[in-house]
Amino acid sequence: MAITIKTFVLGLLSNNTYLGINEKDKTCFLVDPSTSDSNVAEYIESNSLKLEAILLTHGHFDHIGGVKFFKDRFDCKIYMRAEDVDFIDNPLKIGRKVEKFTPDVLVEDGEELEICSQKIKVYHTPGHSKGGVCYLLDNLIFCGDTIFRGSYGRTDFRGGDFSQLQSSVKRILDLDGNYVLLCGHGENTTSEFERIFNPIFADGN
Repeated sequence: MAITIKTFVLGLLSNNTYLGINEKDKTCFLVDPSTSDSNVAEYIESNSLKLEAILLTHGHFDHIGGVKFFKDRFDCKIYMRAEDVDFIDNPLKIGRKVEKFTPDVLVEDGEELEICSQKIKVYHTPGHSKGGVCYLLDNLIFCGDTIFRGSYGRTDFRGGDFSQLQSSVKRILDLDGNYVLLCGHGENTTSEFERIFNPIFADGN
């Protein structure tokens, strides 16, 4: 694979922020920068990397808290689904604020992005939030809070819908092959494991 993934666990909710690195041309992208973390920024700079993009799986505060910091520092493009833009100005009411930013690209379902000389496909996966998306790159899927290892995202927040989340999880797990699922929290998992052990379909009965 042309992309190397480095994981940073950030914030009070232990979010996984992923840095995807193209070692060949020294470009990189961030997925869900949870906080304004100087260690991540210094890693990018000390390795002479060019940050091209920030990919957001959804708009909850613990996944977008560091966006403005990285945008200002590296002048990269921000990719996000339109339905979740409202969270920037109106975050979940649990005492958290988000530094305001404006997405550069509003991603569409099925769209194929060209980032760091790689093709990244967008899947709209609502349920945890209206604008939730997963990003597919080679054998990896950045799935945010749609799927966790042996679990799935909450649906009791604004815009959540359990039946939509069931459909979204099924859509990802129905993709042919065995993908590595890079989750928003906790350890990574695989399509094969979740097809057997994820309880979302049983829980919906």
